[in-house]
Amino acid sequence: MSEIHRGIITKIEQQEKNKGRYSIYVDHQFAFGISEDLLVKYRLLKGKEIDPASMETIIEEEEQNKANHYALKLLSFRGRTRQEVEKKMKEKEYEAPTIEKTLAFLQTHNYINDEDFAASYIRDKVNIQKLGKMRIKQELYQKGIDKTTVQEAINEQIDPIDEFETALDLGRKKLNSTYRNDDKNAQYRKLGSFLQRRGYDYDIIKKVLNTLVK
Repeated sequence: MSEIHRGIITKIEQQEKNKGRYSIYVDHQFAFGISEDLLVKYRLLKGKEIDPASMETIIEEEEQNKANHYALKLLSFRGRTRQEVEKKMKEKEYEAPTIEKTLAFLQTHNYINDEDFAASYIRDKVNIQKLGKMRIKQELYQKGIDKTTVQEAINEQIDPIDEFETALDLGRKKLNSTYRNDDKNAQYRKLGSFLQRRGYDYDIIKKVLNTLVK
């Protein structure tokens, strides 16, 4: 971008690679690029005088809009936590104030909601992958969701009886296939390790082992 100075808009040119964007020239020099929406909003026309303060405002709003669109594009692929979006934006080298405004925009319009994300994530991990709450907790912590939110979601989404029944079913299938020919000690040890890796806690694992390995 050229140095910002007061001048006259001498040319407004539609960009070749993006028909929804325009290049603004001030005093015959390229000044900045802008979306069609902002072009209309600020009524930028050839021959209009524009001062540095106005250009700064327009450029900042354009950058903010680009940041918002980038974040929305990320969320169009899959749901993300606040921390995940923030991390991606930092990798794109957006400035901190811009990132904060984007995150506020996303939260205001409920595009990101860590409580909803946690609930949905838990349901998928329980129903599809058959994981236990210990592993799910760790995965949610890694995604930047605070412990209180995670625990509340766990309490709401995971029924202890259902979790035990799922672990029991997994254990029974594993015992009847992979560990079928092992002795009791090996079955006990291997099945316990398997359920631990799946994220089940000590009490559930012990109950499953006592039920299946006799």
